[in-house]
Amino acid sequence: QAFIFATLAAAYIGGSMEGHH
Repeated sequence: QAFIFATLAAAYIGGSMEGHH
């Protein structure tokens, strides 16, 4: 689960940053 959580968190942060930028 840790791996999945990290992946989702990274994808969420990455997408959020790209969208915000």
